[in-house]
Amino acid sequence: MKRAVMGWAVVWLLAAGAWARVPEGDLLQRVQPGPEGKIDLLTVFAHPDDETFYEAGTLLKLTADPRVRLHILCLTLGDRDAAKDKLGISAERLGRIRVQELEAAAAVLGAEEVIELGYHDQGLAAADPATLVGQVREVMERTGAEVVITHDPYGITGHPDHLAASRAAREAFGQSAGQRLYYVTLPPLRYSCNRLFSTFPGEAERARPTLRVQIRGEKRLKKAALYAHSSQKHFSFWNGLAMKEDLLYNYEYFTLAESK
Repeated sequence: MKRAVMGWAVVWLLAAGAWARVPEGDLLQRVQPGPEGKIDLLTVFAHPDDETFYEAGTLLKLTADPRVRLHILCLTLGDRDAAKDKLGISAERLGRIRVQELEAAAAVLGAEEVIELGYHDQGLAAADPATLVGQVREVMERTGAEVVITHDPYGITGHPDHLAASRAAREAFGQSAGQRLYYVTLPPLRYSCNRLFSTFPGEAERARPTLRVQIRGEKRLKKAALYAHSSQKHFSFWNGLAMKEDLLYNYEYFTLAESK
């Protein structure tokens, strides 16, 4: 019964995506390269796999540009995910596995580096906000990021770690020399359906997309990046299902949150 309901939900999601009317755009539009002629792009996400869900096709398209250097900042180890129980392993071991999966996905995406802050999964909300912002800002300054991509304020699922990561990235960006801050988001109807299956409460703002990126040519590599997170594909029911759903779409959606 659950699978049937989810099947209908996927069909509804497809329809919702088709109804969306968002202009196509380029995340690098009017971005000025740094002194080396490069554009440094930094993603700031809470968990291993967040860098791939909903934006991997766009990252692949961007890293095909020889000017772009991709830096992936992950704030937690993803070590308290339910996959550890299905695998019968400790949180510490799952954390090591998920970092390795992140590095494999980053290789597919063409990233220059992966930076892992090492917070525990489900622990960002309890972290000292000033410390977290300072850590994120330091990475922005070191990489010289002209463009930053992060969760929208609600984080699509309402996960407390997503909300904390978004707040930290937003505040750190305001203190940096970055030029563009983008949120990863979804069309409104698809977002609403996604919210129905979230287990997290919360009333944070859901960002409305201001542009979409067509990723038909990147979908195979996006699949490879998603499936590099094999602990989630095979041993996390909801994430495994979300991967299949995400691969149905030919567009990814973003909100230009701040421009300098």
